Amino acid sequence: MQKVERFRAMLRGHPVDHVPAGFWFHFPPAYHGGQAMAERHISYYRQTDLDILKVMNDSGYGPVGRFLVREAADWARLEPTPLEDTPFQNHLEGLKGIVSALRGEVPIVTTAFNPFREAVLILMHSDPAAYPSEQSARMGLLRQLRHEPEPVLAGMQVIADDLARFYCACVQKAEVEGVYYSAKGGERRDLTDEEHALWVRPYDLHVLGEVGSVAEYVVGHFCGKGLNLERFAGYPVHLANWAYQSDNPSLLQGRAILGGMSILGGLDERGPLVYGPREALQTEIKAALAELGAQGLMLGAGCTVPGDVDIANLVYARDYIAELTAE
Repeated sequence: MQKVERFRAMLRGHPVDHVPAGFWFHFPPAYHGGQAMAERHISYYRQTDLDILKVMNDSGYGPVGRFLVREAADWARLEPTPLEDTPFQNHLEGLKGIVSALRGEVPIVTTAFNPFREAVLILMHSDPAAYPSEQSARMGLLRQLRHEPEPVLAGMQVIADDLARFYCACVQKAEVEGVYYSAKGGERRDLTDEEHALWVRPYDLHVLGEVGSVAEYVVGHFCGKGLNLERFAGYPVHLANWAYQSDNPSLLQGRAILGGMSILGGLDERGPLVYGPREALQTEIKAALAELGAQGLMLGAGCTVPGDVDIANLVYARDYIAELTAE
């Protein structure tokens, strides 16, 4: 099987010649857009020969750092961001270079972030003294939503429209075939199920509905610790990923919650894949196989691995699972 054929079969839960694998990490700021972004991703792919290339989206969203929110009412002033905005164009340029070089050789997905996450970043960059971390900004946004939801949700809709338009452009203009949708807001400690259903899920579904109408497939990454994975049940994605070891459901539990879909994961992004030893990595890979079987599984980490990871470890994991599951 070639990589694209193998990936499509895995998505459908069909037999494959071996279980595919994919890993990723953030590159330095010099590679966050344009031709430099394209060249760095292509180089990484050539180094690792992995079964998927997830393109990191570090170009940014224009309103972050540009639109200031001092109080909840300010969200009503947020204007749409056009596709011509520099961060969007930087990412699209990089994507086009990657697709031009690797189209048909490997599945390529671009990273997408959900509206809730972008709203948190807008607030964090509006007042770094009040919100020195993403977590503090998340709690600040939730306070605004609890006390004055109407203007905040109006802003959230603008963000959702912007992101849907941009991610659709990644598919239609840059011709990437898939989207990797990183969904924040699943943590039980931060908001209730009812709040998620009101303030997060509708905007996720809006973006996913638009993207799903043009993309060949969507990967759902459910980000965070202490997740209620049931909040994401029914999301229109084809492959699911989460960090099973972070007070989250196991791989098998998650598959059941999400309706039996294919799973990307099995490895701790801060575990043996990064720090060794190889024997512990082998044990972790075997455990994932024992839990899920070889069909409908793509070996990966629960989240992005550290940028200083030894590339040889990623290649070893790819080779080891291929050897274990070769047909």
